[in-house]
This record gives sequence, C-alpha cells and structure tokens, in this order.
Amino acid sequence: MQHKEIKIQAFSESAFHSLGFALQRMEDHYRSTHGKPDVPHRHDYYTILFIEQGEGSHSIDFTEYQIANNTIYFIQPGQMHQVVLMQEPKGWIITFTEEFLIANSIPDKLIRDIYLFNDYGQSPPLPVAERDMPVYRNLIDQMEHFTSSLENYPMEAAGSLIKLFLIQSNNNCSLHKNDNPQLTETTNHILRHFKQLLDRQYADTHKVSDYADALSVTSDYLNKTVKSITGKSAKDHIQSKLIIEAKRALLFSELSNKELAYSLGFEESAHFNNFFKKSTGLTPSEFRLMAHHS
Repeated sequence: MQHKEIKIQAFSESAFHSLGFALQRMEDHYRSTHGKPDVPHRHDYYTILFIEQGEGSHSIDFTEYQIANNTIYFIQPGQMHQVVLMQEPKGWIITFTEEFLIANSIPDKLIRDIYLFNDYGQSPPLPVAERDMPVYRNLIDQMEHFTSSLENYPMEAAGSLIKLFLIQSNNNCSLHKNDNPQLTETTNHILRHFKQLLDRQYADTHKVSDYADALSVTSDYLNKTVKSITGKSAKDHIQSKLIIEAKRALLFSELSNKELAYSLGFEESAHFNNFFKKSTGLTPSEFRLMAHHS
C-alpha cells in the first residue's frame, strides 16, 4: 500500500480552536470519516480519548494497544498515534493546547507530576472501573454544556473541568501505585526532574551518570528509583527516548542516517546504526523503507 505522508495536525484544524479546547463525540468523528482507518499522524496539542465502547487498536509511538471499553488514552503533543476501529465507537475526543493550560492556570507541574501523559514508548490506556464512569460522564456532560451554551467564559469553565478530569484520572492511576512503598514525594521529584532533563538533553548526553550528577544522586540510585516507579531503569529510558526520536525522524524528516545520528548525539553513524538495529532488529534505512511501504 502506498504510504501517505504523516502530518502534524495543528490545533487550528479543530473546532473551537479559538478557545484552545475542543470536544467531539467519537461516533460523530467516525461517521464524518465514513469509518475509514486512521493514518499515523501527530498533533501539536494534547489529546484525550475517552472510550466507553469500542473495538480495534490504538498505536502510540509504535506501541500497539487493543481498544477496550471504559478506557482512557492520553497523548502528548508530538507523539505519533493511529486509531483503527472495527466498528462505530462510543466515546469522546478531548483536545487542548499548551496555551489553554497556561490561560487556565493549570500548571505544567500537574501535567508532569501525574503519570498520564507519558513518553518513551510507554503510554498505556487507563482502565476505568464501572463505579467511576458516572464521574467521568458528568464531567464530560458539563464540558459539552458549558462550551456550547455559555456566551461568557466558556474557556474558563472548560479549564476547570479539564483540571478535575485530570485529577480524577490521576487518582485512579494512583490506585495502581499505592502498593509500592518506595513511591514517595522524593522519588516522584527525582523521576519528574529526570524526565525533564531527558526531554531537553537526550541528544547532548546518553550517560546515566550525567543525569545523576545533575540531580545530585548516584547513577545506581537514579536507576533504581526510576525503575521502582516505571519498571524501567534510567538507562532504559534514555535508550527508549533515543529510539522514539529516531523513529519519528525517520518517518517525519528527510534527514540522512548520518545527519540523524549527529542530531541525536552519536559521533559516528555506524554507532547509531548498530544501536538502532540492536533495539529494533532493523537498520535505520530498513525501518524507513518498511514504514513508508506499510
């Protein structure tokens, strides 16, 4: 099948873009596209898929998840994703921009502290217990009501409801982590700042020791702390981040392998090629060719 160009969808292509917030029923979106399978794409805004009923698959940064009832997906700006549905779903698509968060005093710390919008190839859906579904339905009903009927301050109303939605989701997510006695404010702080550093410096250094030094801890402590929360060591996160960024660049850019290797902080393209093949089983050229012809 001929590969279609993978595009970055800007928020201006969404409804209510002047608010930096949009809400759409999944069934309406499905009908408007005549049920055609989604194509891989990225957004420059946050996306939440709240699926009450559905069957199919959802790929986020090259990891495929089976769609199930009563699940929520959280997608960061820049993450590649693709939804393939087997039948008409029931649910909601919630989208909002970074500017929307700022305008509504929703701090960046909240987004980073909660483990909902993840990266580095780990963005699993959040299952919602049946007893919690009325809470979510009520929040979404209010979002729909206020953004469609209020003449004054609809953005502020939506902002308050999004904040409640995220807090409710974080509380549900936290239920899966409360059994871990090592999950303390200190470990949260270290993980949060490690991820911030990694987002900024993944191309500058690939060494755990450099991140540990920046956080004033030992490499061993950083590895163990990160693993106690995420199940992956700091080294694993660094490598996953590099692989994800490499895959994105291979799909979205025209960089040569040598240029890509240099942009990711590899001094030798051969080293990058070996690293990529060890992680994926394919050379960068093979991955690009396969992706563009799939």
